[in-house]
Amino acid sequence: MKTLKLILVGMLVSFGASVMSQNLILSENFQGFKEQGLRAGSDTLACGKKKVDSKANFKVSKVYGSVKVNYEFLRSAVQPQCAAKKSPAQVSDGLVEITKKEDAFMVIGTFDYVSKIEVGASATGDVRGYALYKSVDGGSWVKVGEYIGSKAEGADAQYGFNNTININEKNVKLKFGPTVCGKEDPALQTFRIHDVKVYGK
Repeated sequence: MKTLKLILVGMLVSFGASVMSQNLILSENFQGFKEQGLRAGSDTLACGKKKVDSKANFKVSKVYGSVKVNYEFLRSAVQPQCAAKKSPAQVSDGLVEITKKEDAFMVIGTFDYVSKIEVGASATGDVRGYALYKSVDGGSWVKVGEYIGSKAEGADAQYGFNNTININEKNVKLKFGPTVCGKEDPALQTFRIHDVKVYGK
């Protein structure tokens, strides 16, 4: 009986840790952000004509419950009222457009612990997407993976596509950057992040 009790206690502790690690600590669609990073004179009313400032480099801090989250943007722009190119969109209105420059990025964190993230992204053409990187304990960036929306695979990037990505790291930052993709003559491509949900503790 004592052994059975110990097993049950162990299972409950394990279950509790699992539930804790799946807590939603951040849910963001960028609609509450200030518009930033656009080229001077860009038409702020016409989303399809907005141009990202190639020198854009800024930071934003947001508080989600008791968690303060820092964002860093380079060669990227926040466009709170803009939607995916085509409808019905599979992602929220509001986006961060990250250019196809090799060093362009959006960084989020540092987080105490991240179990997984859910990301909604889009692009202005098919077969396009992004690369995700992680940095643990302030170390070098390590690629987590590349995530591409493709009509041929039932997820045309122009409507938006969604991914659930396992992280399972403590003291971690996340970075979104361009990746080589495209139907013909693959190259680095501009992409848009619409939704980010971070689970952890």
